[in-house]
Amino acid sequence: MKIIVRWILLFIAALLPAMAPAQTYTDLYTFAPYTADPFANTNGAFPSGGLVLSSNVLYGTSSAGGTNGQGVIFSINTDGSHFTDLHTFAALSGTYTGNNPDGAGPYDTLLLYSNQLYGTAKVGGTAGFGYGTLFRINTDGNTFTNLHNFSDGAGGPHGGLIVFSNVLYGTTLSGGTGYGSVFRINPDGTAFTNLHSFTALTNDALGPAGGLVISGNTLYGTTSGGGNGGGGVVFSVSTGGKGYTNLFNFQKSPGQGQSSTNTTGTEPYSSLLLLGGTLYGTTLYGGTNGNGIIFAINTDGTGFTNLHTFAAGTTGSPNADGVSPQGQLLLVGGSLYGTAPNGGYSGYGTVFAINTNGSNFRVVYQFVEILGPNYVNLGGVSPVGGVILANNTLYGTTYSGGYDGNIFSLDLGIPLGVQTSGGNLVLNWTNTAFSLQAAPSLTGTFTNIPNATSPYTNVSAAGQLFFRLQAN
Repeated sequence: MKIIVRWILLFIAALLPAMAPAQTYTDLYTFAPYTADPFANTNGAFPSGGLVLSSNVLYGTSSAGGTNGQGVIFSINTDGSHFTDLHTFAALSGTYTGNNPDGAGPYDTLLLYSNQLYGTAKVGGTAGFGYGTLFRINTDGNTFTNLHNFSDGAGGPHGGLIVFSNVLYGTTLSGGTGYGSVFRINPDGTAFTNLHSFTALTNDALGPAGGLVISGNTLYGTTSGGGNGGGGVVFSVSTGGKGYTNLFNFQKSPGQGQSSTNTTGTEPYSSLLLLGGTLYGTTLYGGTNGNGIIFAINTDGTGFTNLHTFAAGTTGSPNADGVSPQGQLLLVGGSLYGTAPNGGYSGYGTVFAINTNGSNFRVVYQFVEILGPNYVNLGGVSPVGGVILANNTLYGTTYSGGYDGNIFSLDLGIPLGVQTSGGNLVLNWTNTAFSLQAAPSLTGTFTNIPNATSPYTNVSAAGQLFFRLQAN
């Protein structure tokens, strides 16, 4: 949202209230109800990954739906217009498993690289019993290519991909020796290499459900199980597959919603976020209330910190802040934004934020029941893919609600305080993730005001200026 104040000839011709409106939630698109098993419909169902943005177009996947029930790749404008199924995955030889030419069940966020979209499908393909695929498609939907068919030696990709020095890196949930793997592959599908096969031993781990992050020649990730504590690990391994290390071992927990003495959390399920020398992430379970935590840890494995423990509650039941956070965290200024698919005061999930030092945890949005025709909840339920930011607006998906999930936007409603003092205009804002910009006209080019910090005093002058806050 652009927050604009007009200042003209020492007078305020238009003045906004000191606090802008609260966050505005918009259901941009609702996926159609499925009409057959396995979950076939016209446009996709159950989106579980996040979104990627290019210009004003969002790209994503659904893990089911489409005419064959095996998922789709889609695009949609940020205003909710021009939804397009770019690719519908083919039918499997079995209902939920088996072979097909392109894969099925894309689960995580796409990678946008060189104007093409790369992703993984967790089942299907032509190898064995359908251990999944790695694919590429142009952003206009042309030229879908199955780049790699996973085998039982490295199968079941669940997390997204990253790119470094023109090489793709990712993980598989199973495969390897049966416990998952870390792999690399060229963008043209050549030179697939299994860098590390997990073993489920205490000095190793099992089941990497999220993707990877990279610093220098070191890859960092998490596993949902195994390790010395049995609750998963944070690991590192070189881009050449050498030096695998368990940096941190999560403790086991009795389970979701169950009180525990576990302070570390258990079962990290999503990709990490790397900021400088610090990794940030979440766990599905554990913490003293069993509903997961937000954590930070140095890349050398020191300094593990529980930044926030989610409140008591169970799936589908209310709590204060969310249950079992999923999706990669998003950094905006000095704050981390994320999603929890359950909990909140309505029990339908939350979007939350917390400062990187662990202070000022807040619920940005509570998913609520917005009833449409036939008592369908158009508000969406269970955001599992995280969020992205464009201008002052967050975009994300919900796994269910609507009919079979939806795409939403959340205008953050950044507060801009305005007042006059001695004939001058004084602007105040509290979120350092946003910069103050000005333009001579509403349709003019807005530019950052150099070194502008809150409170900012605009010395009176003839003419007019329009002000707004813009995300860094």
